[in-house]
Amino acid sequence: MVALKELALKYVLQNAVFYHGKADPGAVLGKILGANPHLRKKVPEVKKEVEKAVQKVNAMSLEEQHKTLKGMKPSMLKKEVKKHEGLPEIRGALRGRFVTRFAPSPTGPLNLGQFLRAAVVPYLYAKKYNGKFVVRIEDTDLKKIEKKFYDMIEEDLKITGIKWDKLVLESDSMETYYEHAEHLIKSKKAYVCRCPADDFKKAKMARKACKCRPGSDLKAWKDMLKGKYREGEVIVRFKTSMSHSNPAMRDPPMLRVAKGKHPLKGTKYKVWPLYNFACAVEDHQLGITHVFRGKEHEHNTAVQKLFYNAFRWRVPEFLNFGMVYLPGTKIHTRDMKEWIEEGRASGWDDPRLPTVRALLRRGFRPEALLKFAQDVGITKNDIRVGWENIEGINRKMIDPEADRYMVVTEPHLISLDGAPETCEVSESVHPDFPKRGKRKMPLDLQEVYLSGEDFRHLLGKTVRLKGLGNIKLGKKSKYLGNEIVTDMPKIQWVSKPHVRVSLKSPDGPKKAIGEINLKNLKTGALIQMERIGFGRVDSVKGNDVTVYFAHR
Repeated sequence: MVALKELALKYVLQNAVFYHGKADPGAVLGKILGANPHLRKKVPEVKKEVEKAVQKVNAMSLEEQHKTLKGMKPSMLKKEVKKHEGLPEIRGALRGRFVTRFAPSPTGPLNLGQFLRAAVVPYLYAKKYNGKFVVRIEDTDLKKIEKKFYDMIEEDLKITGIKWDKLVLESDSMETYYEHAEHLIKSKKAYVCRCPADDFKKAKMARKACKCRPGSDLKAWKDMLKGKYREGEVIVRFKTSMSHSNPAMRDPPMLRVAKGKHPLKGTKYKVWPLYNFACAVEDHQLGITHVFRGKEHEHNTAVQKLFYNAFRWRVPEFLNFGMVYLPGTKIHTRDMKEWIEEGRASGWDDPRLPTVRALLRRGFRPEALLKFAQDVGITKNDIRVGWENIEGINRKMIDPEADRYMVVTEPHLISLDGAPETCEVSESVHPDFPKRGKRKMPLDLQEVYLSGEDFRHLLGKTVRLKGLGNIKLGKKSKYLGNEIVTDMPKIQWVSKPHVRVSLKSPDGPKKAIGEINLKNLKTGALIQMERIGFGRVDSVKGNDVTVYFAHR
């Protein structure tokens, strides 16, 4: 009985924490029975314990519920994402025999568009079919990759809750690429082409074979590996048909000479695989059964199938999806690099950048990003959505947690005549959770600050200062009492002492001031700034508070 009582309490606490501090006995009962089928014979007993626990837990504050559950079983505080809801079935997919991958290149941290489709979709499908999810770092293009981005990619995936079953680097498979390439050259299915790039392009467009094509030239291949050729002098091509209707399919390139310094392998290798060859070999080696990729890769899919057929490998299923377009987020990685190098952005987590780490720093929940990607699903059509879609999901998740605080931008000084003599005002920490109590704000009637925008637009009108009372707004404002009047504009204010607030947003930084209670917050706290929006406290140093703006 003790064990059942404790079990019920844990599930009730979890339900309360996830749903605004109020547990639903019916939902809890279903959860317990679903996770513990052996208790279905004891439904009356379980129900009784659940009802007792609900009565006890619902009398606690949300903080008490969270603290109690953390002490009993911290893992239950992590809300499980229902990983398969809303995802359409894939024809022929087999549970337990489903392997997919995410293949980023270490040219930068993850951006939002890349994360939502190329990472989240295959991850969720791997979970749906009880399969495996592989992260493969595509690091064979020496001119674009950097060591620091390997770590950033891993960090971005970990912090968003995406767990891989295996992580591999393409650069670890160099000898494998060489073995497969040599096999194709020996079997006369590939050749070393010495034609200048422009000459081959002309021949390709004229549907004519180049002079290098008839032989396999194994010696030239060995000389490539020894570093006897300069970049651009030779390239290994796969033999197809030079009369193919698609120019991309006419003797596509496989490997080329590249003598730069690799961030992990140094200058050991002089010949590096090109995208399609490396992709086909790696997907086969890893046993990938389903490849999720953007529809712009359809021509790459066709080329890669050539390599699969040449080696008589089983071809995986290719599932193409369209792009997700969010307003104002079409910034390429190269552009973001320039911004950072030129000092126009503070780093890869600058709030103006569409990177995953920037969104998390602003206060977006990882679960919100996964939920949004799941809702969008997989379709070949490009999807244009507004920021309000993802913001709406995040708002529901963070609103119960985000305590309220007064912050004013462009602070404008006024004084109050006729107001009752008082030195402080009390306001709820969170209007939906009265048990969190009140916060006290100091008040100096001769030094009250409103936002500059409110002062300009409401000058001469009667407004309500939240928690304080009604005033006729002017340089010297007149106090009019505390009667609640419907439809009267309600605005935030700050008096002294206060803190300086640096508000970082996608629209650029803003200077503001905030109520003194902000100095007691810890880094990472999610807050709602009255009438401004949600944000994440990034730092607190004395009377200086930095807040990254999330959304309204």
